[in-house]
Amino acid sequence: MEAFQLDELKVKFMKLIKYALLINLFLLFGCSNESVIEEDNLHKHTMILSSDEFGGREPGSLGGELTKNYIKDEFKSYGLTPIKDKFLLEVPLSKMEVDLTQSFLSIEVNGKNKNLIPGKEAVFWSKRVQESININDSDLIFMGYGVNAPEYAWNDYEGIDVKGKTLVILINDPGFGTKDPNLFNGKAMTYYGRWVYKFEEAARQGAEAMIIIHDTEPAAYPWQVVETSWSGKQIDLKRPDLGASRIKLEGWITYDIAKELFNNSGLDLEEQKLNALSRDFKPIAMEGLKLNAQLRNKLSFSTSHNVAAVKEGTLRPDEYILFMAHWDHLGTREGHSPSNDQIYNGAVDNATGVAGILELANYFGTKETDRSLLFLAVTAEESGLLGSEYFGEYPPLELANIVAGYNFDGVLPVGKTNDVIVVGYGASELEDILKDELDKVGKYITPDPFPEKGYFYRSDHISLAKKGVPMLYADGGVDKIEGGVEVGTKIANHYTKFDYHQASDEYQDSWDLSGFREHLIITSNMAEELANSETWPEWYEGNEFKSIREESRKK
Repeated sequence: MEAFQLDELKVKFMKLIKYALLINLFLLFGCSNESVIEEDNLHKHTMILSSDEFGGREPGSLGGELTKNYIKDEFKSYGLTPIKDKFLLEVPLSKMEVDLTQSFLSIEVNGKNKNLIPGKEAVFWSKRVQESININDSDLIFMGYGVNAPEYAWNDYEGIDVKGKTLVILINDPGFGTKDPNLFNGKAMTYYGRWVYKFEEAARQGAEAMIIIHDTEPAAYPWQVVETSWSGKQIDLKRPDLGASRIKLEGWITYDIAKELFNNSGLDLEEQKLNALSRDFKPIAMEGLKLNAQLRNKLSFSTSHNVAAVKEGTLRPDEYILFMAHWDHLGTREGHSPSNDQIYNGAVDNATGVAGILELANYFGTKETDRSLLFLAVTAEESGLLGSEYFGEYPPLELANIVAGYNFDGVLPVGKTNDVIVVGYGASELEDILKDELDKVGKYITPDPFPEKGYFYRSDHISLAKKGVPMLYADGGVDKIEGGVEVGTKIANHYTKFDYHQASDEYQDSWDLSGFREHLIITSNMAEELANSETWPEWYEGNEFKSIREESRKK
């Protein structure tokens, strides 16, 4: 009996030693099975991606190559798998740069030419992939908002032949001008207010050229953003027709130049803006004005890449929850920055967003979910959402199988807030899921405070939304826990006015990304709930993408 008790004590003693060792290892190294979202990782990725070494992350540049490989290597390190054996999904691009030493945009005023100063008075380019483009004696027509929208019973092109003409267009849409909630979408911009749509519609109508009148409030950004965004190299998808279906010249002019041209034609710009707010508006010829232009382009072609990776689901691997952000920015541009800083680092826009999806990939890398998780960093957003457009047109998987998506673009270092802003508020049931998560932590949704600026149509999620995929574009709010709405709004306004698409958008060690971390935790909770359910969030009734989703799900 005594021998048996001694052996039993030895066993218990050995177990105690084993447990003590395990506890010490746990305290030393932490629990390896429990992943967390780390603010330090957000700082690390943002700092690296926006460093001078990455040169502003222009597609086709050395910095672009460094960026793609950095993201790919991070995805691989988290144990994610490629799509059809590829982490890098090809996106064919064409690139053109207007040689301003041999190019000009000139307005003939009653027989006398006025050459507009590039950058200071006008910005112009072409999406036609040609070395030489000329426009001679093209008549100018003021087209109001340049909108053809059957669902709103609005057609500025009705009854007029614009073939071979140069169209002068207002930015935004008529709803913004009247603030009438029954006209278009009232103050909130629709897709018809986007400059991308306006140029495309002009081409469909057969115009030769289009000039948009810049106006800071309806455009949502100052002239300096136009100058830096659309001067220098212009990137487009390498389309089958090499852009032959586009108009010859796309451009912007300053508001002061527009007023001068209207006066030269015997017109009052302010009066014509008011006239353009009516369905009865008729385009008006700008008598005595003709456009002459010469573009000499430097052409090149390249292949950029979207970077994609999957955490495969255990029960329904062919159904996906999507996390996306664009990895590109404006690159390195000589002579555009007042401070002579030539590198447009794009720290907020959009090193932060990429940092976010990388940390979500890290977080989910050790977890198992019923559905698959798709992480997608897209290219050439700054050139017109090209990488996401290509993904939408040539998807490597069935878009109808993407349950829902989350987009991260331009996350400001505001710090912790009481709210989360939903851009394009009122779109889908993803907002209901978000509200449930926010209720748990005492936060609330702030509807898009600037719907007139059309941010919902200005980031990559729209390329998937147009294919029917429910997308949520939410961001940290502005109601700071320390300082309230006033302080948060001040930070946001300062960035828009001074740093957006400027060389000054640089990472700072002092940034407070704690609010971004909280937002990612909330997003991860939402995504994990969806990934372990059979729920398919829907667009709200009346949403423009609802029928597209329903049709895609029938196939």
